Amino acid sequence: MKHLGIHTLLLAIVGLAACGQQNEGGYQSTDSGLQYKYVKQGEGDKAENGKILSINMSYKTADDSVLFNTADQGSPVLIQIDSSATGMIYEGFAMLKEGDSVEFKVPAEDVFVKTFRSQIPPFVDSASAITFNVGVADVMTEEDFQTFRMEEMKKQREAMLSQQSEQMSTDSVKIEAYLKENKIDAQTSESGVRYVITKKGSGVQPSPGDSVFVQYTGKLLDGTQFDSSYERNQGPFGFPIGQGMVIPGWDEGIALLNEGSKATLYIPSPLAYGPQGAGGVIAPNSILVFDVELVDVKEGAKN
Repeated sequence: MKHLGIHTLLLAIVGLAACGQQNEGGYQSTDSGLQYKYVKQGEGDKAENGKILSINMSYKTADDSVLFNTADQGSPVLIQIDSSATGMIYEGFAMLKEGDSVEFKVPAEDVFVKTFRSQIPPFVDSASAITFNVGVADVMTEEDFQTFRMEEMKKQREAMLSQQSEQMSTDSVKIEAYLKENKIDAQTSESGVRYVITKKGSGVQPSPGDSVFVQYTGKLLDGTQFDSSYERNQGPFGFPIGQGMVIPGWDEGIALLNEGSKATLYIPSPLAYGPQGAGGVIAPNSILVFDVELVDVKEGAKN
């Protein structure tokens, strides 16, 4: 079973036929042999066919080795009830309602072979049971889920913008300190790229959609070089400007130059590779420095 977040496809679940038989340890069992025990019974909506459950869940082996825990991924799993699906744990999900907290015991073979469709791991006793601890945070209709998803996406965008703003402030302080220490007089673009034009070209200034051809050397703020078109001897690097084909700092920085110009660009990480970084040299949130030469500008098609 693959556990999916809010931007992924939803799992499918089948219905439950409980028989109420009491087993050792206070468990009851279904006709199929699924064992379950309520820790807490909720009073919310039931997991009817087509509804979507937001579930906090962990499951572990008989020797208490935790195989999965939603707490580690920071968000619940979302599961859509589908009466056509099969599998013991899927039966268990379908009996739930909002507010329920339930413990399930499922034979390891059923979990791995029938549900996960994989081999039983060597560290798991094939005759043992896997224990699932499940808590239902919410039961949603598909309409409710769409609203929930939009709200979550909005929160994520707001959090990302806030992080970018904080990182821009941090990077700006570092760049300003570097420029001051090295007595460099730089201009600042609208978005926050610092730049120094070391040679003013006499050619045209590119417009969005024009193809530009650039020779460059890329470095980190500490001087570590990570790339150079000069050293590859393959000629200038070409791309359509203003089309998002390169990092934002390049799209903006190169557009400030005339054909034939040379410049140095100091690019804050949110306008470069951000928290992801790039390759093994450009670490997350790295400020980049590019020495660039705008060799040629070819006019693109205009609407």
